[in-house]
Amino acid sequence: MPQINTAQNVNINYSLASIGARIGARLLDGLFVGIFSFIVILALVAIAENISALGRETGTIAIVITLLALFLFISLYQILFPYFWEGQTPGKRIVGIRIVREDGAEATFGTYFVRWLLGIVDSFFYNMVGLITMIASEKHQRVADLVAKTVVISTQVQHLYQPDFERIAQVYNPVFSQVLRLSDKDVQIISQTYNRACAINDVETIKKLREKIEQTISEKNELMNDRAYIETVLRDYHYFTEK
Repeated sequence: MPQINTAQNVNINYSLASIGARIGARLLDGLFVGIFSFIVILALVAIAENISALGRETGTIAIVITLLALFLFISLYQILFPYFWEGQTPGKRIVGIRIVREDGAEATFGTYFVRWLLGIVDSFFYNMVGLITMIASEKHQRVADLVAKTVVISTQVQHLYQPDFERIAQVYNPVFSQVLRLSDKDVQIISQTYNRACAINDVETIKKLREKIEQTISEKNELMNDRAYIETVLRDYHYFTEK
């Protein structure tokens, strides 16, 4: 699993997206681009058939605008969707995977631009370059991922620990006052890591996760076991942020 260090210095392990999931997402994205392209082609045919009614100048402008829209959609699909959808394209969202930075930092427009640009290299020989690189690399990274320093991870989590928000809001008394040193993203990562570790009874990961949280919020409670500590931190965070 790739290890990521968040802005709050919390090390966590992500589950890598499988190669099959990445191929599935790519096929879905190709289908969506193909559908959009087909619609645009139909629009171009309609404009061409009615160009006399529209007038040559108006018809030409309409064709140019339509072609430009198609070009921009195809070119920017792999940049704008991940940028605005937190590392996901429609295909990635459907199969449950997303792009993240290796260092845990927020991926920028430039990050996605580099991935898109180097994606040209990955597409050589019918995408075999990208496929071979994913199989050979430890973190299933394509050439684009290696250069942009990104990995693709699974977002699917089972056996989730979910705090009772209604109960927290009504009768809960928080234990740790410094939990707001964690960011929303840190808490999401902690929750995902904790749930994955609980699902396979990974006691060592739970222990290390607790230690990192203690370092970040500078609060300990020796009376709590590791699971109780982490779940209390999560409840406290939701208490303070939902008030």
